[in-house]
Amino acid sequence: MPAGETLQDAATPAPLRGALYMITAAGFFAVMSALARYGATFADVFELAFMRSAFGFAMMLPFLLHGGADALRMKSPRLHLFRGSLSFIGTLCWFSALSFLPLAEAVSLNFTAPMFATVLAAIVLHEVVRTRRWTATLVGFAGVMLVLRPGAEAISSGALLALGSAATIACNTLVVRTMMRTERAGTVVLTLSALLTVFTAVPYAIVWKAPSWELLALGVAMGLCGTLGHIAFSRSLAHAEASAVMPLDFARLPFAGAIGLVAFGELPDIWTIAGGLVIAGSAAYIMHREAVAMRRPTVPGTG
Repeated sequence: MPAGETLQDAATPAPLRGALYMITAAGFFAVMSALARYGATFADVFELAFMRSAFGFAMMLPFLLHGGADALRMKSPRLHLFRGSLSFIGTLCWFSALSFLPLAEAVSLNFTAPMFATVLAAIVLHEVVRTRRWTATLVGFAGVMLVLRPGAEAISSGALLALGSAATIACNTLVVRTMMRTERAGTVVLTLSALLTVFTAVPYAIVWKAPSWELLALGVAMGLCGTLGHIAFSRSLAHAEASAVMPLDFARLPFAGAIGLVAFGELPDIWTIAGGLVIAGSAAYIMHREAVAMRRPTVPGTG
């Protein structure tokens, strides 16, 4: 039995372990969003963003100490700074969206990130995007129209912020693809956490007020959920192929719906449920096709 593997792990097939880890990660991320949604009732977005970033970085310090100075050694500092800036903007958009929208609706709109990534990959990276992925992308954006219902009611600033957060995630994805040609995975993760802490500290210092014990406890909880979620996410991909487990990330949607109902009394309407399912299904298919394409061997001479 490999070191660190429990008897229960050994008795569970690897694909099933991967699925369980992915669902666990989805649960942690849903809880983290719910904590931020709760925090928005008594703290402003700059306080929440800094607490999430600072305590998240604190949770990752053991990994930094284990890797030594090399863990933060960047080969492409400008790309790291660019990614940090994107993540900073996306974090502010996301926490702001959570203060305006019901939890399930915010999470549904956040799942548009793979669709934005598909469009940007074709335009910016000149990737070949075939008919099936374009179709899934258009279907996904139709799901967005179901959630937003433009014409029936005004599109809220919260919805635009959630879509803005998803767009920054898509941009982040393309930047990481470029960075991974030269950078180590651990460096990419640790430097982002460190840069986010620095970037969010600046506006927090401007609006500074002594944090309450409740806010500090909330920061610890968000940092812990985020770290455990990323660990479970990584473990999932270590046990199973991305094409098999990535669609399970959409378990965040029913988790968010259940938490929103119990904790905040938010009952999603039929349009949010229908649109969320369409968005989740389309994004799952896009990620499945992308994972299949990454597995496909490159024919010599084709690039």
